[in-house]
Amino acid sequence: MKTSFHILLIAMLFLLFSCESMVSEVEAPTTSPKIIVSSYLRAGADTIAVQLYYSRPLYTLTSWSYDGYSPVSDAIVKINNGSSTTTLLFDPYLKSYYSTDMEVVGGKTYWLEVNTPKGEKVTAHCTVPAMAPPQAENITVDKNPGNFYEYSFGFRFADKAGKGDYYRVSAGFFNQWGPMPYEGYYETIWFQNGEEFVSDVNKDGEYFTYKSPWLYFTSENNRKINLLLFSTDEHYFNYHRSINNFEDDNPFAEPTPVYSNIEGGLGVFAGYQSFITEIDLNTIPGK
Repeated sequence: MKTSFHILLIAMLFLLFSCESMVSEVEAPTTSPKIIVSSYLRAGADTIAVQLYYSRPLYTLTSWSYDGYSPVSDAIVKINNGSSTTTLLFDPYLKSYYSTDMEVVGGKTYWLEVNTPKGEKVTAHCTVPAMAPPQAENITVDKNPGNFYEYSFGFRFADKAGKGDYYRVSAGFFNQWGPMPYEGYYETIWFQNGEEFVSDVNKDGEYFTYKSPWLYFTSENNRKINLLLFSTDEHYFNYHRSINNFEDDNPFAEPTPVYSNIEGGLGVFAGYQSFITEIDLNTIPGK
């Protein structure tokens, strides 16, 4: 019995050293940092902002005090709307490039060009949706009969006829616990029914229905919900869907590539329109 155990132990040690040798012989590819672009154009806005960062290549060593990505502050950033070009200025406080010289118009296409002193160049373009966001319909508010402080709400919106529509649905409220403005926080609501990002693929002209979970409120002043409906372009939709599909704490999740529409770099340059509806939970329709 002891002889068999010793043979098994030797075999395991041999396998361990073999694996270690195999791993040590693998050469990981080296890559250079790439420029990351983050910019969203909202129809009707009089300000355009672009954030630039360098990516962190695979196997890059960082210290325990690493607090994020350093912004690229020495680039030349230009936006063209088909008829004029404006150069954005870098704001060190906001850590982004901005301009107030060009209004964002729905239905227009915008081109982004970034050049750095290192000779790097990235480009992108997007078309801001011409269609205004749909409005919420059939808004209902329910009060939990088993809990005086709990409310929920529901609504729906209709997709307009014609394929190629993309939407984002978001809601939240400001939870105030004290008399001072800073004594509170904005809380995002995750819907019990209905997804945050939806498109009209296989649902052209149909309704999208949403329902919130029970929401806990202790003050009548806090029972006001901000409901945001977005009409987005395909880049905005695909980028956020890819981010949402990434599960960094799930070891069994499939690898999810992050969508990018940046030529020569990474990130997203996208457009959208938005509309905010305030829902007062103190008003219960039909009751």
